[in-house]
Amino acid sequence: MNKTAFLLLGAVSLAACDNRAPAPAPSPTPSPAEAATGNEQRAAQSIMQPKVIAESQAVAEPEPTPPVPTEATILFERGAAIDDAAREALDALLANPSLPGEARWVLRGSSDNDGSRAANLRVSRLRAEAVRDYLTDKGIAEERITVIALGDGRPAAPNVRLDGSDDPEGRRQNRRVDIEIIVPEAAAPEGADTAAPETTSPAAKAKE
Repeated sequence: MNKTAFLLLGAVSLAACDNRAPAPAPSPTPSPAEAATGNEQRAAQSIMQPKVIAESQAVAEPEPTPPVPTEATILFERGAAIDDAAREALDALLANPSLPGEARWVLRGSSDNDGSRAANLRVSRLRAEAVRDYLTDKGIAEERITVIALGDGRPAAPNVRLDGSDDPEGRRQNRRVDIEIIVPEAAAPEGADTAAPETTSPAAKAKE
């Protein structure tokens, strides 16, 4: 190889070296203040993420508390025996979770006008006493129960129609025991009206 060829080969090698890409500049080291800011941002993200997840989940609302029972009516087909429908109604009343344990019970027995006044008064008392006995069997203290016999003097419905014919359904509504539950003021819910309830049932009041 002559001298000229050697010089040309050296020039080509130098040109190839000059054409290579320059090495990347090193990443600058963050300052202590920048590092602290990045740590705070990462911490805020780690705190916010569970909160966003929790807020996106559906929250089950608590079931509403049923109102405190204050009255009920038990019907009688005939006589003073409690039937299955009456037992179911009384059991539902006793099972109400809002019923205070210290509530007082007033039982007002009534009858239709089929019979003498004395007989109707007697059977109305027997009906109220039958309800009382059922309640005491279920754990209600007898001293918290008051029995009142009204006979046929407080009908909830007419015993006869306007044309003078008998009204069986009206008589059925009159063979009954009206239950009034008096709630102690201390057991009444906050914000509720604690005034003593009227001693006359709505059905009886309508006849006054």
